[in-house]
Amino acid sequence: MTVAAHRELERKYELPDGAKARIDWSVLEGYTVTDAAVEHRMEAVYYDTASMALHRHHVALRLRRGGADDGWQVKLRETDGRYESQFPLLEQAPERMPDAVRHLVEALTGGQPLHRIATLHTIRRVLSIAGVSGEQVGEVAIDDVEAVDHRTSTHRSWSEWEVELTDGTTAQEHQHRIFSAVEQALFAVGGRPSSSQAKIARALGAEDLAPGDDDDVPLPADGTTASTTGAKGQDSGRQESAHKATGADLMVTVLGQLAEQSVLWDLKARLEVPDAVHQLRVTSRSIRSLLKAGAPFFAGDSAAELDVRLRELARALSGARDAEVTAELLPARIAALNAAVDPTAAQALQHSAEQQAAEAAATVRGHLSNPEHLRLLVDVQAFAEAPPLTEKCRHLPAGKVVDSLLRRALRKVVRVGERGMTAEDSGAENDPGQRLEHLHEVRKAVKRVRYVNAVLKRSGFAPGTSVAHAAADAKAHQEVLGEIMDAGVLAGWLERAAESSKGTGEDRYAVGLLHGAELAAVRTGVEDGHEIVAELVTQLRHDLT
Repeated sequence: MTVAAHRELERKYELPDGAKARIDWSVLEGYTVTDAAVEHRMEAVYYDTASMALHRHHVALRLRRGGADDGWQVKLRETDGRYESQFPLLEQAPERMPDAVRHLVEALTGGQPLHRIATLHTIRRVLSIAGVSGEQVGEVAIDDVEAVDHRTSTHRSWSEWEVELTDGTTAQEHQHRIFSAVEQALFAVGGRPSSSQAKIARALGAEDLAPGDDDDVPLPADGTTASTTGAKGQDSGRQESAHKATGADLMVTVLGQLAEQSVLWDLKARLEVPDAVHQLRVTSRSIRSLLKAGAPFFAGDSAAELDVRLRELARALSGARDAEVTAELLPARIAALNAAVDPTAAQALQHSAEQQAAEAAATVRGHLSNPEHLRLLVDVQAFAEAPPLTEKCRHLPAGKVVDSLLRRALRKVVRVGERGMTAEDSGAENDPGQRLEHLHEVRKAVKRVRYVNAVLKRSGFAPGTSVAHAAADAKAHQEVLGEIMDAGVLAGWLERAAESSKGTGEDRYAVGLLHGAELAAVRTGVEDGHEIVAELVTQLRHDLT
């Protein structure tokens, strides 16, 4: 089965009655719109769980027939557009949902059965938007919609205009030019941007609610949803309530938000949303950081067992992240050599890095289809809903638990830093590889502080002044440690590239130049690392006294 995934760039508009006949498409600057419309009659059946799990996460699952893209579709609404995966109909049973569709949304549904929630019948008239050279750059779709909400048997109907760009990778500036050109004609006859987020929301009556009552809102950039910022962490009075909250309130809120983010980033990784693999890795590490820092507040062994399983997920994702880093760093490293690298060789290296990054991402998506991975996500959700907290945690004020979590994470940085410093001072750690590994361990400990601090703040639980100052000091050293580790990742990739190019006739000189420069950066970083770690440990000792 072939599956197509792409990003949609579209805007919706509402026009007054009779406005269509008055539109003058000749006013467009740099673009033309066809006069004759192509008509489609489409049916879309939407599915969700009884608890509307997909709708809450801004995901739509539908079976569409009658248009140019018949089949099953999973759509995710993001602030920068919509991401969609398409699945063809099964030849022998076109009404049956393919297993691949179920697997895609399984983490969000938690295994709950999917039911029909709405059916939309749409008469769509499509006009083509062309650029100066005649190439199609987008479409204007005029939709007349009849919808049935199967939950309540409510019928709704409306009309809307939609402008969608042909290429989901269109640059921001070019997007703006196309949309602005079309809006010249639409706004001239009284058109305006639509307040509607999605047809399914309108079909279900979500947009009939009063302002402030609608949970169908754009997804925040940090990956949380309206549902995750509810419960214990509502924005309204959240800071005030945090002062009265207990350690149990804190843990349930933070773990709940992280569990929600894990299933969302999992879906985004499957839909190939940019940076999704990295963010899924960050989320898994954030959960692990909280479990480790909060170890004294968890009863039994379940927290430690979950940590081990999350560590395996992070390992599965690490290769893709290293490949991303390599592809991102390579252009700047080539430019830094002031044209010493032949452009053809540079282009070949960049292509190789990007290809390997794409292959690593595909490997990750394969891992996400593993049943064990789904069980992990389900278990993370279950753990977050009812964490095995000690009685001490349940009765301590949230503020004390916040400070305790961060202090434990910060003390870990101090212990790891001191261990490496002692080894270097005694001469036991002279090998550059061992010294680089020590810096890596320090950086991991520093990142644990950052993760814990970030999830606490996002949930409205701020640490005390001294602990907050120590966390800021740790974060200030993370970037320079990260640059050293990134140099190590790139040096390793270049070494492998040089080895694989033997006997192929490829330009090994270019690889050698880059590899030599990167090794020099690693050596400098390792030499400076001892001083950086010593400075960090001294600052943290002072902050935590």
